[in-house]
Amino acid sequence: MREKILLIDDEEVIRSVATEILTGIGYIVETACCGEDGFQLLLNSSYDLVITDIKMPGLSGIELIEKIRTDISSDLPIVVITGHGTIDTAIESMRHGTQGFVLKPFTPSELCSTLEAAISKSRTIREKIKLKALFPVLEVNKRMVAETNVSTLIGIIVEEAAKYTVADRVSLMMVDHDGGLQLKAIQGVDLPDEDERYGGSYRLAEWVVKQGHSFLLCERSMAESPFNQNSFNEQISSILSVLIILKGEIIGVLNLFHLSNDRIFTNSDLELITILCGQAAIAIENAQLYERTESQYFSMISTLASAIEARDRHTADHAARLARCSVLIGEEMGIDNDHLHIIATAGLLHDIGKIGIPDHILLKEGKLTSDEYEVIKLHPEIGVNILAKMGDMEQVKNIVKHHHEYHSGEGYPVGLSGDNIPIGARIIAVADAFEAMTSTRPYRQAMPLERALKEIKSRSGSQFSPDVVNAFIRVFCRHGIDCMNKVSLYGRFNIQF
Repeated sequence: MREKILLIDDEEVIRSVATEILTGIGYIVETACCGEDGFQLLLNSSYDLVITDIKMPGLSGIELIEKIRTDISSDLPIVVITGHGTIDTAIESMRHGTQGFVLKPFTPSELCSTLEAAISKSRTIREKIKLKALFPVLEVNKRMVAETNVSTLIGIIVEEAAKYTVADRVSLMMVDHDGGLQLKAIQGVDLPDEDERYGGSYRLAEWVVKQGHSFLLCERSMAESPFNQNSFNEQISSILSVLIILKGEIIGVLNLFHLSNDRIFTNSDLELITILCGQAAIAIENAQLYERTESQYFSMISTLASAIEARDRHTADHAARLARCSVLIGEEMGIDNDHLHIIATAGLLHDIGKIGIPDHILLKEGKLTSDEYEVIKLHPEIGVNILAKMGDMEQVKNIVKHHHEYHSGEGYPVGLSGDNIPIGARIIAVADAFEAMTSTRPYRQAMPLERALKEIKSRSGSQFSPDVVNAFIRVFCRHGIDCMNKVSLYGRFNIQF
């Protein structure tokens, strides 16, 4: 399809002649007889090029060009039609971003060649803008695709949208199961109180979803929508509201605001954010799929862990309490969330190898013989063999294997010492010991908390890593025995136990 052109001239004969010439070679032409009418058409529709006279009653051509550049688009191609008496003014108009001018009277070839040159230049500029826009989007896409946590991913989308459009404020809302919108992330400056902050933004997003397509709104075009400055309780110069669409279904809305007239959004910004939202939709779907798969995976793990503890009613919930405490210790030591996830998983599964220990040894109520203890010491490696059949769990297996190593090197199964023991295994060793000491067993009563804490301290540097013991003591001082129940593994790691 050829380009759509808006022709603005107060002389009917010029409008008629130019329309006949341009439609004759395939352009779509709409006309206006004055600057005011032309500007209204521009607010309500999109055009590929504007042709305007310079000298018109009311809004002059120069004034119209300035309003187009300020309120509508900084890169819309504009060609000026002028007589010899205003040629200097026409040349001056090029300072406002016009792409050329045609002198009256003009021939068909003069008009067409000028328009073709302007449109060709505009196409080239648009393609360069698109290409330039693709580079940051590709870089952003790498970040988005790599992120499997939906909440973190949404934060990245908002952050990158603000970065590449220099928006003063960005908010992202997702469509919930009932078809309503929920705010998931916001970034910006001078944010008012929550009730005032989200009122206008929510209504805008709901309207955009109802309309079914994205919008670029400025102060004037807002008047044509259900919104005005009072809708937002503050001055807004321009808005981009872009739908996030996945497989033909609207799943969210990304709203971007400029609060100052120093900057307005352009069609290039709209194209960039539309591309970004397309990539975001795919990344969100992937992250949601990952979370669902992960939830099912850990449900299976939880079942395995429960099967172990079901053999011995005295150790019920031992693994869950140990895992929760281990997460708090890891946080205290500054361990990142991904590694905490691994530690939590290993905490739940640290004793999975006890499935392979005979009941007469595992459930014995008296003291174990040396031979029986040697059998018990096999459970870490039995656990590794079980986990080896469950796919990529290398770091979890490493922790499970070494959670009975001693800082001094006197533990089992390998005799690792100091920092050679995986940090997760060192943390679980302390949490495991404390949980066992403070729990009742068939052969003894639970140890008082103060005595258990003293026992942990006394083994620092021999059985336990001093750094881990110090972190555990800080956690215990802050939470007490609640350190065994403080963390929701399901809410934080999609582990239900």
